[in-house]
Amino acid sequence: MSNTQKKKLKIALVGYTMADGGLEKMLSETSHLLTQSQFEVHVIVLENKISYDYSGKLHNLGIYSKIVKYIKLKSLLKKQQFDYIIDFRYRLNPLMELFFLNGIYTKTKVIYTVHSAKLEHYFTSNNWVAQQIFKKVFKVVTVSKSIQQNIEEKYLFKKAQVIYNFVNEETVFALGNEKKDFLCENYIVAVGRLVPLKQFDRLLRSYAASVLPSNNIDLVIVGDGSERNNLKELAVNLKIQDKVHFLGFKNNPFPYVKKAQFLVLCSQYEGFGLVLVEALQLGVPVISFDCESGPSEIIKSEYNGLLVKDQDFTELIYKMNIFVEDKKLYNYCKKNAVSSVTPFHKNTVLKDWLNVLQ
Repeated sequence: MSNTQKKKLKIALVGYTMADGGLEKMLSETSHLLTQSQFEVHVIVLENKISYDYSGKLHNLGIYSKIVKYIKLKSLLKKQQFDYIIDFRYRLNPLMELFFLNGIYTKTKVIYTVHSAKLEHYFTSNNWVAQQIFKKVFKVVTVSKSIQQNIEEKYLFKKAQVIYNFVNEETVFALGNEKKDFLCENYIVAVGRLVPLKQFDRLLRSYAASVLPSNNIDLVIVGDGSERNNLKELAVNLKIQDKVHFLGFKNNPFPYVKKAQFLVLCSQYEGFGLVLVEALQLGVPVISFDCESGPSEIIKSEYNGLLVKDQDFTELIYKMNIFVEDKKLYNYCKKNAVSSVTPFHKNTVLKDWLNVLQ
């Protein structure tokens, strides 16, 4: 049989939702990537929450009760006979993971993805269950070298493989050029869910203490979440409410990022930090904490952005001031931004997936 006549490999991408977060966005993007690469892709979500687009066939099991959806999942996997399952779930519950390993994922090659430095979110806090996962899965794919190293050290598992999160450079470029109305001309931007993990409250305090407000550089925040009202109240208390713009969730945040002077990320931790790559792809320099995982593999400090000692908000203020006051350094980082993220382009990352799947 010729190569053109070969049967397409069938891939199931399994996640809890396909909305709001970076993990869920990467589930969406991976469905596009693999579908365009001649795989037969099925997207399986376990909760009825879908806002990102996708490619392939969608199976929304979240419309069923808890027991029924898992019965239907098992039946679906048996019927479709997938060549691979790529699992994008958080895996917190030890009993649930034993159920998946022994009752759901029984006869298919399963690839478990890890998108966070918090390994217990992906292998449970039970070390014995973690070892069962390592024994039964076909492959563990991490989104950074740091996570790979942590898995090797904590679990003595030597077969984890790094496949970076990626950007579709053509899509980002096109979306970044969409026309949007702007409330201000000079601003910095932060993008993410408005939840404690992202520490937008401390970003507001850092912004207020920096030279940016006095230089007429505003702060634009793109995203929504449980902390939105608290953050708005804090902006009022800091007397910067006229300088801070809460845009809410945007299906297309890229025009707002592209017009920014620079992007700031100050999370408690990250897995990768895709928003950094997206900003750089748009020619926007970045400032980020040197979290345990992710940013240091994206940012070359004083080349395409600035790394800040992890959780050091005093240094964050200092680095934001530098990008305002040192025009030579800022322009140098801006010039290098786009070319610096070639390793995270879709075709580069696709080759890594093909090595695993074929």
